[in-house]
Amino acid sequence: MRHIFYLLCCMVISFVSVASVSEFEYDKGELQSEFRTLDNLSSYLDKTNLSYAQVSELNLFEGDLELTNSLALKPNLKLDEVDWGAFAWGFCCWPIGIFTVAINDDKDKNSKNSFVAGVVSSVIAGAVAYVVFYAATIVSLSIL
Repeated sequence: MRHIFYLLCCMVISFVSVASVSEFEYDKGELQSEFRTLDNLSSYLDKTNLSYAQVSELNLFEGDLELTNSLALKPNLKLDEVDWGAFAWGFCCWPIGIFTVAINDDKDKNSKNSFVAGVVSSVIAGAVAYVVFYAATIVSLSIL
């Protein structure tokens, strides 16, 4: 019964913490401006029949925009951006880390992503350790 209660408490805490975070905000006028720019670019490319290589050589974009002709998976969290303290809270003691990192409004997005990466790493390491321990137990019992 205690395990079920503990599980329900963890689920409620996670749902409450996710429901209270509102990180998605946007400016409708700015989005319309960006889409207008993309529509103009699309119509220009349709009229001129440029290839990918030709568009890549043109300096049509301001800033650091990388054009690719295929979808590329890029990690959201790079090694130099990891908040190692938040990662340690997630890896070593995630229940306390929920309060110190995950639902703390003072922490930035990189810290929260580092915490989640720590939790995921801990789960993976625990699963590997469990499989190794289970296999070692089976082998030791079969020897007897």
